[in-house]
Amino acid sequence: MGLDYSFKIYIKKEQIWNALQGVVGMAVPHKIPARIHFPENDLLIPLDKWGGSDVEIYFNDPEFFFATVLNFEEDEPIHDYLRRLGNEDEFRGPPDPVIKKVSIGYIYLSISQKIPEHNASDLVLFDFGTTGTRMSILFSESTSIHKTFHAFAEKFEAVCGLFNREESAEVFWMDGKSVEYEINDPFLLQDDISRFINSKE
Repeated sequence: MGLDYSFKIYIKKEQIWNALQGVVGMAVPHKIPARIHFPENDLLIPLDKWGGSDVEIYFNDPEFFFATVLNFEEDEPIHDYLRRLGNEDEFRGPPDPVIKKVSIGYIYLSISQKIPEHNASDLVLFDFGTTGTRMSILFSESTSIHKTFHAFAEKFEAVCGLFNREESAEVFWMDGKSVEYEINDPFLLQDDISRFINSKE
């Protein structure tokens, strides 16, 4: 089995639609938008639905999924990743000294409005996952990708943000501030992570 790393960001439920629009702002627009059904009207989101074109999304679904292509500022790991994909002509030399944004995808986004066994029912989990080992290594090595998801957590007032390495995790955001903690269990609930961090301070 390959690696399956991800960025897990817990936000308050009141921020879910702002955060989803934040993803749209980071993403390459999908030509056929996803339609999210609300009682009074539908919201069109220019993202690709993950799971098939016939999947209907409702605003109160416990979970819904997108396959996204996200833009990041190019750094050395991103440059090397794109070069290994086979585009030798465009990526033969080192990265351009002028910062530019490049597209990485698919990045699988699952949004969970009901987190099993989670005491804090007002939280929503945005989980940005990879396609496998190669992208997982990129997620681990790219400073640009880490900075982007850190900025996402900050902008949408995340309660917790962590980088999931399957057998461990790096907690980079907690209760409104940047932190740097390693935990052995990336699937700890946010409340347990908070108690762990408080015990260390």
